[in-house]
Amino acid sequence: MKAVNIMARQVFAGRKIRHLRSQIGLTQLAMAKKIDISAAYLNLVEHNQRPLSRKLQKKLEEAFNVKEGELTGGEEARLLSAMNELFADPLFERSRPDTTVLGDFVAMHPEISRALLKLYRAFRNAREDTLKARESISADPYFTETSHQLLTQLTSIRSFAEILQDNDDLSEHQRERFTNVLVDESQKLTSMVGELFDFINGESKKGTLLSETPTDEVVDMLSANDHYFPVLEAAAEELRGRLGEPKPYGLFDALAKYLDQQLGIQVEIVPVSSQGTLQRGMWELEGEDGGTLRLMETLATSSLNFRMARIIAEVAYADVLEKVLADVPLSSDEAQSLCLKALGSYFAGAVMMPYSVFRIAAYDLRHDIDLLRRRFRAGFEQVCHRLTTLQKPEEEGVPFHFIRVDLAGQISKRFSASGLRIPRYGVLSPDWGVQDAFLKPGRINLHSLRDEDQSVYFSISKTVTKPGVMVGQAGNTYAVSLGCEASFARHVVYADGVDFSHPDSVLVGN
Repeated sequence: MKAVNIMARQVFAGRKIRHLRSQIGLTQLAMAKKIDISAAYLNLVEHNQRPLSRKLQKKLEEAFNVKEGELTGGEEARLLSAMNELFADPLFERSRPDTTVLGDFVAMHPEISRALLKLYRAFRNAREDTLKARESISADPYFTETSHQLLTQLTSIRSFAEILQDNDDLSEHQRERFTNVLVDESQKLTSMVGELFDFINGESKKGTLLSETPTDEVVDMLSANDHYFPVLEAAAEELRGRLGEPKPYGLFDALAKYLDQQLGIQVEIVPVSSQGTLQRGMWELEGEDGGTLRLMETLATSSLNFRMARIIAEVAYADVLEKVLADVPLSSDEAQSLCLKALGSYFAGAVMMPYSVFRIAAYDLRHDIDLLRRRFRAGFEQVCHRLTTLQKPEEEGVPFHFIRVDLAGQISKRFSASGLRIPRYGVLSPDWGVQDAFLKPGRINLHSLRDEDQSVYFSISKTVTKPGVMVGQAGNTYAVSLGCEASFARHVVYADGVDFSHPDSVLVGN
């Protein structure tokens, strides 16, 4: 009897399958139907969240005339392609290996090849960061001003030194006076040089250098688009039309029905007693044929609707998400994965709170978050986040800024359409008033502030708690803040009676 190797290597071929689907011009739904699996499962395979099984590999090869093994031999080809790109760098112009030699090396030493690629990416990122830093420094008005001051200071020191050197007939009193001036000017110069080094190291309050991470890339992408994506808004409107334009209180049933009838995904509400069967704690999508979306019964209705809408985005509207993603220059797979998640969340918010209806309600209710939350069956943070996306030309909402911090003041979400500059890194100063929400959990906290430009802003903040992974387990608590420039505060019910001539705090060196 032949032994079965149960530890056989798992194959992840998501990128090759996506490329194959793109080449033959099929949507995920169409391809899934042709090979008799659910679109949800195909989506997971395409994003390397499930391995390519032998059964699915055989189906793909037979249905689309793919050569046997072509889908599973891609890792070596990908490594070779990446190594060729590495050695195409002018840095290796005099030591570029032969293609055959390089191919043999990759085949024999895949782990070393990956290590070399990782090292090269680190080198390339450092090189790009250096160039970016150089451009950032040279463009910063603080650097320009300080450079001018340094030259002026050096000129002054040189002038006084020349006076002392060229004039032997100076009296003792004059010589002492010029010497004291030289010492004073030198001390000023030392201080300026110290500040300049602080600036270059990113420690100065007057200037900062950017250090890109995948999260930063996604945040910058959202900001560059003003948190507004018309393609996703249109897709959300289309879905709502297919759902029959359900009322907020009927959205759960409409989404569950669509998942079942259109995508073959059944929704199962899991009782607390069975939570141990959920691998991801509060929800999971499982199954190859049809699939089941299992959700914990302790999740709020807003969380249930949001999760279902995002699954629909990732499965039925994956092509729309990928089209938006294709126009975004992201540097890594991690950044692309985070961006897809953010776009899926945007879609879900647009489904729960349709643009025009929500915008009109926001103005009618003067941005009373609690009333909006109840009307649209959404969470506090969901409503605040949706308000920042109302940026449609000629149909804009109030330009808000949005911040989320933990108890230590670490910023986990940020966006500003109000003009207020939010710190990119580090801990948010207590002067912002956001952390005050932790002193009054669950209650709306009001705050006004004036920034360095003398502009005045108004904001509200409130604590929100994310559910723990397991029932009975404490979740993470954050403070969420939503604010606007004082001239827009008349549209916000919470600002009634606030005296903006005497703000609660003043930001200095933000």
